[in-house]
Amino acid sequence: MPASPEQASLLLVSASGRALAQSAARCGMRAVVLDLFNDMDVREVASSSRCVAGRSGKFDGAKLLAAAADLCPPETCAGFVYGSGLEGRPRLLERLARGRQLFGNPASTVALVKDPRRFFPLLDSLGIPHPEVRLDPPDDVSRWLVKRIGGAGGGHVRPARSRHRARPFRYFQALQAGRTLSALFAADGRRAQLIGFNEQWSAFARSTSPYCYGGAVSHPALPASVCQSVTAMLDHLVGATKLVGLNGLDFILAGEVPWVLEVNPRPTATIDLHDADVEGGLLALHLRACRGELVRIPRSVGSRAHAIVYADRPVRVPAGMAWPDWSTDIPAGGSLIRTGAPVCSVHAAAADSDQARDLAGMRVKQMQSLLWERAA
Repeated sequence: MPASPEQASLLLVSASGRALAQSAARCGMRAVVLDLFNDMDVREVASSSRCVAGRSGKFDGAKLLAAAADLCPPETCAGFVYGSGLEGRPRLLERLARGRQLFGNPASTVALVKDPRRFFPLLDSLGIPHPEVRLDPPDDVSRWLVKRIGGAGGGHVRPARSRHRARPFRYFQALQAGRTLSALFAADGRRAQLIGFNEQWSAFARSTSPYCYGGAVSHPALPASVCQSVTAMLDHLVGATKLVGLNGLDFILAGEVPWVLEVNPRPTATIDLHDADVEGGLLALHLRACRGELVRIPRSVGSRAHAIVYADRPVRVPAGMAWPDWSTDIPAGGSLIRTGAPVCSVHAAAADSDQARDLAGMRVKQMQSLLWERAA
């Protein structure tokens, strides 16, 4: 028997489900959250939640499918929304969507935009610039990166070395100098609606990959010509790929030329920076876009930033710790965080992007001091 509206829940699956869960709560939706952490603030807003991480730190497919069947079976599921962590696992994505209404891109679209053998020739056909890409290693690996097909979060990106060989899961991309930026956008399968630009940075921690996602700030200062060219790119890409819902475009800005790195065909971490600008939250906008309805969003005043605090050594989270109100992704007291793993996130808002980024950086240092002092 189908579930009543009061019983039905959205199934949210993401490496970190907190931002999607909070957005669901903003618009009054019940949500079951399955992610890699099951942090305290996820438990507060979700109707139910579970950690489904494997020993590798990625999704354990069997645990994920079992938890989905247990907590949000198709007959009581109001829809399935996914974030990061499934880009390289199309079969797992298909199995999760089976019997549930998918609000997001199907596995076939994800496979298209994450396959360098198909995606970058598509960019060439659309006249969209991108750094040189190849599947076999270049003769001179200096100023080249090696990336994992279907990887996310930047932790899989490394400077290319002479030892790196061609592999089915690997590709090489020329290193492009410039500002690291992204565009968060909604799509209805035919056209795109820009939500906002963001400037990103790496974690800069000894314990992480040099390109591991460290955080981002919204509304960086950009030339009008760049905003116009990226907006046109998004329309061309959506028309060619049939993307739907919330997505992200990562690019490097060199002068006034945006060099496309990749498309993330799902809600990205930067929904944190724009959710408050949308009445009812960005998850509601995602659902509407998947149904074919795009909503224009007014440009907000000021800027927001978030940053991830990584453990530079093993740390046990103090029990009963008083977490600042500008922190999220709060681990349970007593949790052991391994070196290089995320501990929590910090947030900041200010009049412009420089101030917001600086404040977020200060709060990272404050949080590190607070954690290490309490854990000592």
